[in-house]
Amino acid sequence: MPAVNEQKKNLKEEILRVAETMFCQYGYDATTFQKIADELHITKGSITYHFKNKHFIMGTLFNEYFALLRAHIDKYPDAYRDAYWRYSVMYIYAYRGIMASPRTRGLFYHKNQMSLWEITEVTTVENIYREIARDFHKEFTDEDLRITAYLDLGARRRMYREYLTDSSFLPIDRYCYYHVYHMGLLARLDEATIARDIKEAFAFADLHTPPTVPILCAQS
Repeated sequence: MPAVNEQKKNLKEEILRVAETMFCQYGYDATTFQKIADELHITKGSITYHFKNKHFIMGTLFNEYFALLRAHIDKYPDAYRDAYWRYSVMYIYAYRGIMASPRTRGLFYHKNQMSLWEITEVTTVENIYREIARDFHKEFTDEDLRITAYLDLGARRRMYREYLTDSSFLPIDRYCYYHVYHMGLLARLDEATIARDIKEAFAFADLHTPPTVPILCAQS
């Protein structure tokens, strides 16, 4: 049984790595389970055993990326300010990388991907605000956290539409700023704390080069 489980684990990892390469090479829509299966010489059923559809593959790849960003930031404990600061740095890194290429934007902001995240990532976003609240000794009910997550996810979609409409009006670092500023407001932090943490988050992001991952290395 352990050997079988290890084989399944290895296949799942192989699927992720091949899909990652294909997303960068072909884009979101042109990457299919059939192409991944052909590359690995397996059946499509072997892929659906691990991933219901390619949207879940993309979600897994970005979850890996955010975990990598957090680990990178946490290598500098002396710089740590609080959970809101940490998430601010993570999103600055992430959005700078995601927005760097139209193809990468197309992966992260594909309409199907965005719709999926607004359903599946509610708990993830709730946990972000739960962690920030805990750091600042604030009380959020389960209802508070759920509605806060909805407001956060809805704002992300609208901000992206505005960025596409006129990126000169909303250049990437302003995009980052407004995202994390909105996060601070939703977390019920005071303006002074928000301003301080955002300033220090940008300073950290400018000073420390983030780790790179293949999914963000596609060129337009």
